[in-house]
Amino acid sequence: MARMARRVARVHKTVGLVAGFLLLSWTASGLFFSLYPIETIRGDPWRPDIQHGNLSEMLVPVSAQDVLEQTEGSIAHIELKAFLDDPVWMVEVDGARKMIDASSGDVRSPISQDDVNALIARFGEKPDGLGSLSVSYLIHENPLREYAGPLPVWVIEYEPGKQRIYIDATSGDVRAVRTTRWRIFDVLWRFHILDVTGDDRFDSWWLKLAAFLGLTMVFSGLVLGVDRIRKGRLFS
Repeated sequence: MARMARRVARVHKTVGLVAGFLLLSWTASGLFFSLYPIETIRGDPWRPDIQHGNLSEMLVPVSAQDVLEQTEGSIAHIELKAFLDDPVWMVEVDGARKMIDASSGDVRSPISQDDVNALIARFGEKPDGLGSLSVSYLIHENPLREYAGPLPVWVIEYEPGKQRIYIDATSGDVRAVRTTRWRIFDVLWRFHILDVTGDDRFDSWWLKLAAFLGLTMVFSGLVLGVDRIRKGRLFS
């Protein structure tokens, strides 16, 4: 029994070196997660509330039926909305989205640099911490990891810290706000779930191995505790 206890103690100490480091990192990352509301991490305080025109006061020369007749393919969804001061039709056809000007019938997407400048002008009062406007550019493919929304997308970048607002180039809607705090959260979250692929998977073998090591440390500790109780020297 004494020999088994020594072996269990050796396993407990060896596994504890690895599992203890993981537990420390999980606790530290969990502490960061608890420090800020998730709304702050997502950038909601910096998300602009863009005011478009009043749709009910706009003339709509191009009807939904006109759009249906001039559009090739299978339309899954069509919706009238206001974009800046113009009425537009948002159409989803054959899995793709596009914006059609409800005044002229012309395709308006992706929105232009002038449209983006007009949207920025309607951002309103800029909250503290966003920085100064640096640059805006359009991405058609291969976006940064921090953005997983639809493409193409306009990126509005602020300095310092490369705080970014992502605007859907098809609809003009704000899709995401990414700040330094979000990026720290993302790195810690990947480490928290041992995501080595960047796919946000909760069933990776790394996480399963870490959980197994943690259980091994706990059970070996219980065995050692029972052995000490049996010998009457639990606290010695």
